[in-house]
Formats: sequence, structure tokens, C-alpha cells
Amino acid sequence: MCFCVACTPKQSTVHSVPVLLDYKLFYPDEALERGLEGRAIVSLLVREDGRTGNVQIYGSSGYHLLDSAAVRTAKTFVFSPAIVKNKPVKSSVIMPVEFKLRDIDFNTWINEVFFIQRKIECWYRREDIEELYSFYKKMIYSTRFTQGLEMNDYIREAVLETTAQLWKGYWLTYPASSILFIDVIYRYPDSFMSLRARADFSKFFEDEATRIRHSLSSPQSDTIINRLLNAVKE
Repeated sequence: MCFCVACTPKQSTVHSVPVLLDYKLFYPDEALERGLEGRAIVSLLVREDGRTGNVQIYGSSGYHLLDSAAVRTAKTFVFSPAIVKNKPVKSSVIMPVEFKLRDIDFNTWINEVFFIQRKIECWYRREDIEELYSFYKKMIYSTRFTQGLEMNDYIREAVLETTAQLWKGYWLTYPASSILFIDVIYRYPDSFMSLRARADFSKFFEDEATRIRHSLSSPQSDTIINRLLNAVKE
């Protein structure tokens, strides 16, 4: 599943409609964990330089989490501004910001992951580690309620061999998305994202352990649960 934003303006002033060029979608972790989807309508000012001015919720998504994220997202919008008499002018638009979980293109996902991992090897910047973790979480949360195993081939390619060993004997049995938390911990133990991954894993695994026990036999479920918990404790 991927995260998308629907950004075609619904209304504008009498000036020509500004064109959205760039944005950064903020999808709150809590909303991902709960599987929340929705569509918030925002009203905003587009300044002469194409940056966003005042932003307000015009129509609620039904979730405060998503409405707040829609405002935060809209503040990152960069437009080609409206033009009047060959000059950029202020304008106002009303447009939707959509939060929707969709099927991941696994090939695109693994290529992006490899690219970011290589960047980190070269520069080891916090923002790159954060970006990698964001891609990991897309896989983790978007496949959370599926039992398909296709993603395991891609997860195995993405993680360290040490991480992959945690899932030895289970690659053909159960989705391996939870080891992506642990891969961040193993790869970047001194980073802030390692701390985040530990905290997120703890919350995620409360329910995941129950799903594992429902899906696997008692000896199997006990083994994999203990492996994961011990890995996080190390």
C-alpha cells in the first residue's frame, strides 16, 4: 500500500488556477497503526511566490488525526502561482487531501529502499535514516492485516543477514514485516531512529503476537515470538 494525496484544486478565485508542483504528505503513525483512511478538504491561500499561506479545514475527514495531518501537509504545498497580466498574484483554492492505504508496488519499494540504504552508507545522515524507516513503515503497516507472503521475498532482500536469521524457517509460513523494526535497530543502533523503532515495535507487537499465535502452532508461535522479543532486548 502507498500513501497518496489528491491535490486537484476544486475552487479558485477568478484568477487562473495555480498548479501544485510539490508537497510532502504527513500520514500520522497512529493513523497508520489504526488503519485510518479519509479525505479532508482544505482551504488555503497561495502566495505570489507559490508558497502556501493560511490553511484551514473546509471539510473534515471525520478524524482529528487526519485533519491535523491535512493542514500540516497543505503547508508544504508548492505551487506555480496564478498569473494575471503576466504577473504572479495571490489566489485561494479549496482542495482535498486524501489519506488512503493502497497496494504497495513491491519492486518500486525495494528499489527505493536500496537507494536510501546506499545513501546512508555514504553519508550516514539522520534525515536519510528517517526516510528509510518511513519506507519500512509503509511495508509494515500496509501489510499488517494481510496474510500474503509475497512481501517476504522483498523484505529478505532489504534486511541485513543478521536480521534475516530471525525469520529462518518462517519465510514460507508467516509475513515477516515486523523484522523491519529490528533491522533499523541492528543497522543504526546509535541513531534516534533505533529508539523510535524499539518504541514502535513494542506497540505494534502487542497485537502482532496475538495474530502469530492464531496463525501458527504453539511451538512455532512461541519460537518466533521469543526470537523477536529477545532481539529487541539485546
